[in-house]
Parts: sequence; structure tokens; C-alpha cells
Amino acid sequence: MMAFIHQFHFIRPWWLLALLPLALLWIFSNKIQRKAHNWTKVCDPHLLPHLLIHQAGTRGLAMWILMAIGWLIAVIALAGPAWDRLPQPVYKQDINRVIVFDLSNDMRVTDIAPSRLVRARYKLLDLLQQSKDGQTGLVVYSGEPYVVSPLTNDTNTIAAMVPDLDPSLMPVQGSDLTSGLSLAARLLKQAGATQGEIVVITASKATPHAIDKAKKLAKEGYNVSVLGVGTNKNTPIMQPNGQFLQDKNGAIIFSKLDAASLQALAQAGDGEYATFSNDDSDISKLLITPTMATHFKAGKDKATTALWQDEGRWLIWPLLFLSLFAFRRGWLGGRL
Repeated sequence: MMAFIHQFHFIRPWWLLALLPLALLWIFSNKIQRKAHNWTKVCDPHLLPHLLIHQAGTRGLAMWILMAIGWLIAVIALAGPAWDRLPQPVYKQDINRVIVFDLSNDMRVTDIAPSRLVRARYKLLDLLQQSKDGQTGLVVYSGEPYVVSPLTNDTNTIAAMVPDLDPSLMPVQGSDLTSGLSLAARLLKQAGATQGEIVVITASKATPHAIDKAKKLAKEGYNVSVLGVGTNKNTPIMQPNGQFLQDKNGAIIFSKLDAASLQALAQAGDGEYATFSNDDSDISKLLITPTMATHFKAGKDKATTALWQDEGRWLIWPLLFLSLFAFRRGWLGGRL
């Protein structure tokens, strides 16, 4: 009982100001009653009904009393009486993720029909579709990296630009994944994210420099996961004009997926590696790495708070009971 007395309070106490009109009405009613009482001192009782035109019957008086009680109960309910706390989870999976998308000539290979580029764009859209929590950014790279979108909650805007991603947009050809990782980390830091995830969608080989960069990023709290697009079959690179890409000596350039180097990249970055698949298993594997999952699970266990439980809902029942009297004939008019 003592705990109830000490903890009882109103969540929305400003609603109690709504009792002021009720108090003014009570004061006004008392003044009328006093005037009527003054007439009883100077007039015979059988003359009072003809002099006091505002005199109310017992039923009318009861109606006003019930209305006052209903008003009081409604105001108390709106003020939110509370005396007990209710644990509430406040955890939200807030993942900051930057997708690094390969736009080198390796993406033109057609070992996956119709091409690596087309299928990779679909995978990018799937990843954006499932990245609803937290913020997402997009970086593209070939010989140089470029920011398509900084970190944002609006993945639909990023998705609208995906169909236009093509190697022909890149001014410098090549495959500098290391600089792409650096730019992704810069976006995360600029957004104030001390932890985050970098997802690389690529058909190119991971160089030792890129693997070292992934290891450094993992130590800083930025995991690197990789989706390898392509097969291990040597396939010539088809250009938009229908001809095969050739080197300076006129030899046709072939490309195949180097899964071993990409796995090493993901391992160095404390992330996951997945090879392109026709279902969503590859995307599901990349969404949260084991390290990130452990971090968010720990955050979920701790991110709870005790909120005051609003008990005003229980006052609805007496209000409903009092409202039944409004349907009795003569009560609203205050007649006998």
C-alpha cells in the first residue's frame, strides 16, 4: 500500500486543468441555490414554485450530479493515473551498411545469363529491399570509386538509380576495390557510425591490398562481406558493340570468378562470403555477419526500459455505466 501511495501519479497531469470548468459550474450552482434559499426566508412555501422559475426537480439535480461525476472520471482517465511500471523493449536493429558495387569490365561477362551485370543489379535491388532497418549507402567502383548515395533511410531512392548502373558510366576503367572499401568506410565515419557493414558485390579478383584493407576496417568495427558474381569458367568479356574486349596486344581478355581471393577478403573483414545463387540464400547470408549478429543480440538484451503503465483505461467502465442514465426519458431535460 505504501508503494502504491509513493508511486501514484498522473502521466498527463495537464489534463487536470479540465476540472476548472467543473469547479466554476459548482460555484455558479451554489450561488443560485443560495438565492433560492434567501426567498424561502421571506415567502410562504406554497408561493415559492411561482417565484423560483429555475428551481430544478430531484431528477434534474441527480442528472447534474451524474454529469459532474462523469466529467471528473473522464478527466482523471485522460490524465493517465499510473502506479506500476511495465517493461518495454526499446531495441531497434539499426544497421549502417554501405554497398560497394563493381562496375569494372568483369561485370560484362555472360557466364551468368544474360550477364553478370544484369543479375548483380537484381541482387542489389534485393539487398536494398531487405535493408529496411538503419541506413544504407551505395558506392560504385572500377578504376576509381564514386558515391552514388550517402547513407540514407530511403532505400527506394537508391533502388531507382540501380537500373542505370553500367561500366560505361565510369570514366576510368580498372578494378580498384581497395579505394572502393576506403570510400565506403569514409561514408560510415561521416555518418557517425562507429560500427557498420560493407557489402561488396563484385566479379573481380580481390588483391592483397584489398584484403589488408578489409582486415584494418574490421579492427575499426566495419565488417566486410562479399557476394561473388560469376562462375569459375574462363569467359571472354563482351563489349556493348558485340566484340570481345582485347588487351594491348590484341589478345581476347577472359574473366572468371576468383572465389578463393574473395573468401579471403570476407574472412579478413570478419564478414561472410556468398556466391551468386538463383534464390535469396546468398542475400540472407550477407545481411548480418556473425560478429554483427552477436553485437545486436547483446544490444537487444540490454535495450529495455520500464515505462509507467497507464491505468486510465479501467475508468471507461464506470463512464459507460453513467452514460446509460442519459437514455432515460426526462433525464436530459431535467424534468420531473
